[in-house]
Amino acid sequence: MNDDIISTFKHYIKNDATDRFYELFEVITTTRKYKVGLDYQLVFKDVYLCCCIHRKKELIEFLYEVYKTFHVVDRIALRPCIIYGKYLYKEGYPIQLPKDPKDY
Repeated sequence: MNDDIISTFKHYIKNDATDRFYELFEVITTTRKYKVGLDYQLVFKDVYLCCCIHRKKELIEFLYEVYKTFHVVDRIALRPCIIYGKYLYKEGYPIQLPKDPKDY
């Protein structure tokens, strides 16, 4: 299930279908069947890095807001992903993320 959802998100990112991206995100976060078998951190990591590679600033900022809602342990585990995404994105225009690592 994780791979199907990740590939769908990536398809939307590559084809600039941001409305469909937000709709799928809403379905996943509100539908009961996804609450049990879905690894949210794995999906977040792959989708976030894909957004960084394709320089989707709006989606990156949205996903960063989602990241801030995760449990503190999950945020610590995903912190390297956020920093690496910032590195991948640097060649484009900069995104505004906190400079202090403790805010991650």
